[in-house]
Amino acid sequence: MVIVEKKQQGALNPVDLRKKLGLTQRQVAELLGIREATLSNWETGKVPHIPPSKIKRMMEVYQCDIDVLIEAFEGNRLVSR
Repeated sequence: MVIVEKKQQGALNPVDLRKKLGLTQRQVAELLGIREATLSNWETGKVPHIPPSKIKRMMEVYQCDIDVLIEAFEGNRLVSR
């Protein structure tokens, strides 16, 4: 299993998590059981709420722990405001 780690420099974001694993938005959306547009909105911070039911699955898909996932998505929302 590949574990996604924090970037050494700069903020980690959702796109980094996905691209580090070589996955497209479509692939991740399918793995999460959501529409590609929904994932795009999450990645860009347009939708600030991710259902708790998806968080565990996101950790599995992105192969990361909850701390990395929170950093990526919370940091993204702060930047997108």
